[in-house]
Amino acid sequence: MRAGFAGEDTPKSVIPSYYGQSSSKKTYIFDDNAIYNPLADVEIKNPMADDGTVNDWNAAAKLWEYAITSRLTGPRESKSIRHDDLDRPTNGGEDVEMEDVENAEKPLSESPLLMTEPSWNSAKNRERSIELAMEDWGCPAFFLNRTGVLAA
Repeated sequence: MRAGFAGEDTPKSVIPSYYGQSSSKKTYIFDDNAIYNPLADVEIKNPMADDGTVNDWNAAAKLWEYAITSRLTGPRESKSIRHDDLDRPTNGGEDVEMEDVENAEKPLSESPLLMTEPSWNSAKNRERSIELAMEDWGCPAFFLNRTGVLAA
């Protein structure tokens, strides 16, 4: 998987699409160390099918977000909201104010996104990709194009 910024010669983020998943904790482990260093209780998986379409949308979304936020943009600064802050009684029964909680979780709210897809990708998979980019990541603009067209 490759990710980068428009106008640059090469992608800045190049990571394998394979990832490690701990069977006991159900955590995802991304990057080269996840697949080349054998670890106990870690299974190596790929969210993509042999034909290039996505099989596991949860893992694919986490992998794409990792490639973008850890290598390109970095995690966004946000106020941390701890669970105990919400349980604490407030003065006079006032509501706890939570500013920009929804925006803090959107890693691409300021960046347009271009993704590629295989030409045989289904309409349902296209719709899920658009939903992921626009709703979950908050992309202001999103373009999904066929791999062959961009390679020409």
